[in-house]
Amino acid sequence: MRAAFRLAIRDLRGGLSGLGLLWLCLAIATAGLASVTSLASSIDSAIAANGRQLLGGDLLLSVAQREATPEERAAIDNLGRSSKSVTTRAMLVAPGGGSMLTELSGIDAAWPLAGRLELAPGGHRPNGAEIAIGRDAADRLGVRVGESVRVGNASFRVSAIIEKMPSASGFALAPPALMDEAGLARTGLVQPGSLTSTSYRLVLADGADPEATGKSFQKRFPEGGWRASDRGDAGGGTRRFVDRLGQMLLLVALSALAIGGLGMSSAAAAFAASRRPSIAILKLVGTPRSTVNAMLGIEIGLIAALAIGAGLAIGAFAPALVAGIAAPFLPVAPDPSPQWLALGKAALFGLLVSFAASWRMISNAGDTRPARLLRGDVADAEPLRWRSFIGPAIALALAAALAVFTASDPTFAAIGVASIALLCALFALLGFAVRRLARGARHVGGPITRLGIAALDRPGAPTGRLAVSLGLGLTLLVTLAASASSILAEIDSTVPKRAPALFLVDIPRADRERFSALARSELPGAEIRLVPSLRGPVTEVNGTRVADMKAIPEGAWILRGDRGLTFASALPPANRIVSGEWWPTNYRGPPLVSIDVDAATALNLKVGDTLTVAVLGRPITARIASLREIDWRSMGFNFAIIFSPGSIDNAPYTLMATVAPGEGRSTMSFERRLTRELPMVSAIRVSDIVAQVRSLLESIDGAVRVATAFAIAMGMIVLAGSVVATRRQRARDIVLLRLVGATRGEVARSQLTEFALLSSAVALTAFAAGAVAARLVVTKLFEFTFSPDWQTLALIPVGAIALAILAAFFAALPALNARPAQGLRAL
Repeated sequence: MRAAFRLAIRDLRGGLSGLGLLWLCLAIATAGLASVTSLASSIDSAIAANGRQLLGGDLLLSVAQREATPEERAAIDNLGRSSKSVTTRAMLVAPGGGSMLTELSGIDAAWPLAGRLELAPGGHRPNGAEIAIGRDAADRLGVRVGESVRVGNASFRVSAIIEKMPSASGFALAPPALMDEAGLARTGLVQPGSLTSTSYRLVLADGADPEATGKSFQKRFPEGGWRASDRGDAGGGTRRFVDRLGQMLLLVALSALAIGGLGMSSAAAAFAASRRPSIAILKLVGTPRSTVNAMLGIEIGLIAALAIGAGLAIGAFAPALVAGIAAPFLPVAPDPSPQWLALGKAALFGLLVSFAASWRMISNAGDTRPARLLRGDVADAEPLRWRSFIGPAIALALAAALAVFTASDPTFAAIGVASIALLCALFALLGFAVRRLARGARHVGGPITRLGIAALDRPGAPTGRLAVSLGLGLTLLVTLAASASSILAEIDSTVPKRAPALFLVDIPRADRERFSALARSELPGAEIRLVPSLRGPVTEVNGTRVADMKAIPEGAWILRGDRGLTFASALPPANRIVSGEWWPTNYRGPPLVSIDVDAATALNLKVGDTLTVAVLGRPITARIASLREIDWRSMGFNFAIIFSPGSIDNAPYTLMATVAPGEGRSTMSFERRLTRELPMVSAIRVSDIVAQVRSLLESIDGAVRVATAFAIAMGMIVLAGSVVATRRQRARDIVLLRLVGATRGEVARSQLTEFALLSSAVALTAFAAGAVAARLVVTKLFEFTFSPDWQTLALIPVGAIALAILAAFFAALPALNARPAQGLRAL
């Protein structure tokens, strides 16, 4: 091994001969992987390290629509220091009459037990008839500190603007607002049946386990409907968002690594070919095959190590870079320190792919006999040795397993890896088909055209590798662009037509007729729908307590937190029974329930099973009478859990309403009158929700498109590198053509013909494959109409063809500029 190492170092002094491309491809791919994994890890570790501050304590116990009983409160106080807050949604009315939905919390003097309430300079904590409001609310309503606003039945002086505050999820539908408990009582918003959540934050004794303490409390009060969140659950919404986005970016980065692997394969082949004379001499003087293979492996290994190190160095700085840009939009700034586990994962991916890309070339070069090596380019075609594919296959299988089993969602990762493999196979098949077609069409057209076609099937032509490297990134880009444009088109056009203008909550049932009369007066002809509304958590599934479950099944979202509940005698619109039967209109028997079929599938529930829901601390066990398919696109009241009449009617409840005025009609006058006459009612504007969703989708689409452009850039580098790697052979062909009278322009046109034919075939196939994939995503996953912007989408393959031709042509310029005399001396 020492001799092989000395030979490798000595050989590298003579130049890289193709390893420069390997270094570039591997360094860029590793940098992309390391950046994605480090960023996700840094945000996750920052949330974990600051979980106590984000949550406001070690443990959060919450219950819907009620406060703790004396016995429950005594048990809470025995666990440690506690603070109480009551949260509801309320309309904040500015002096000028403008209003906005806020997430209002009434807090006690101890809140928050951990973390900090950060207020803008000049503000102070609210007390009595004062309120602190979020920055978004202050900016949109034009309210400043010292001004008076109205909430519910009372007026309050704005004491401060909230910059940051402890939050269990990290994301909220509405900006926050804070007042003390006395202030919340003054509003008159908290009434029996109001949609409120009472939270008790605790600081536990040193050494106490928050998760175990929470579960113990739930078991002690199994019928109370309590939800327990520990500091490990803090920032759950942010974590889920970052996790999903990170998985998408990771798949794009893996695609870039796969493309880079093809470039590495071309580089390794060019390197092995350049070392043919040295290998021949070494073997002629008796150097063992193992030493030759070790020498080549050490050379490639050294370059790969340098490339991986450079990529990891770039990836290590990604969290610090993003922290400076995105910190204001996150509940906690990403941890800027190196994420060693994520970097190690990226390094392992790089090692496995570089081994898979280079092993076969090293093995074949070491196995070839000296006589064959000395014949040089005359014998470029090597017979296939199937055993040389075993090592690369194992390395790729390990890389796929690493991607799947280290992912937070192995199913999503497995589908993504399988899709990448399928696309690689598709474009490898396309490359094979292009070569076969070129072989059969080499006599088509004039001399220049024939030369360009024949070049696609020349011995050693990298047609297959180039097809995969260009096609993979292009397909991803077309898929993302077509999916995003279809979804955004649906949001911009279809959703506003289907959705009501307003959702209204906390309508007292005693004021049902008053509300309806007000709506008819201000919005004549408007479509109004009123439904009962309660909240409560699912506590048991088929007799198994949710608190006793080791893990919540994927897709069983109805078990996470409080759920919206209602009761109905008739099947709601946009719902379809897929199993069981709906109860009779006049049903008055034992409690029945109808649930969403997707949630039932996730929990393996069927008609006849039971579900227990805690309503105001009282458990209601109902038999599942039917499973429903819900059209969530209807944007109406779509409850996953609907009870039969007589099941929960006697519990205090409020009403929810949707209001859909005629097309082009404003609801502003209705909203202003509503805040004056029924101030306890909160209005949620659908346009605001749609704008938030659109902004979020655009942000995700932008991030993923940037990553996909990175993968396409990698494909262009591989294309240019492959052309450079075949420069010697191209120079020989060009010299021979020039010697028989071809002009430089004719030779250039033959090169352009080759590049144009290959890039056109790949771009058109990628466009078709991406459009099919996008259609499946939009129609099957989102259940939207597939209506992309075809004109904009058509620019992608056109631009890709132009870029590919330019990249390849500029890479071939040195060969085109070679003088015949110089070329003959180099042959």
